[in-house]
Amino acid sequence: MPIPDPRANEKKETYISRCMEHITRYEKDEYPDQKQRAAICYSTWDRWQNEHGHPEKAEH
Repeated sequence: MPIPDPRANEKKETYISRCMEHITRYEKDEYPDQKQRAAICYSTWDRWQNEHGHPEKAEH
């Protein structure tokens, strides 16, 4: 399964938690190291923010 993208207006902490749970559940064999899973989630968040804007900033 692909790594999930952040949802519109989803907070960073919520996304990282959801992403880590997804990788742990579905892709643990491919990414056995927890630090590697976290890095994937944070980089996916950063990429998505660069492409779509930052929802937390849009709330202000």
